[in-house]
Amino acid sequence: MGLLSSASFTTGRILVVDDDPGERDLIVSSLRADGHDVDASGSGFEALRLLGRQCYDLVVSNLMMPELDGPSLYSAVTYRWPISRPHFLFVSGLGNTSAYEGFLKVIHAPLLPKPFKIGALRRAIKRILQPLT
Repeated sequence: MGLLSSASFTTGRILVVDDDPGERDLIVSSLRADGHDVDASGSGFEALRLLGRQCYDLVVSNLMMPELDGPSLYSAVTYRWPISRPHFLFVSGLGNTSAYEGFLKVIHAPLLPKPFKIGALRRAIKRILQPLT
């Protein structure tokens, strides 16, 4: 099964949260090209507003953002929607993510280090969304 045909089996509703507009736009355009229904947010607070209006299968979030970082966003989502919370995939440009290793292990969320290839992003999303099919 090729990449294009398998993508149709793993499409979902995805929220991309990244304070870097260039990174955010790249992720959004790539996911839309794969057939996902994608919304975007430049901050954790804006993401919470969107999550309050729409259900998502997956949140692709930058780990480190001003005001409300990835772990704080995850905690807020888990508190507000303990049963129906979306899956999370974190991305980070940090060379050293050791401060977040404990958090990521506890919640079992994958981390994709920046810069990443779009193929790596697609594979990570497929692994996360595959159980939905």
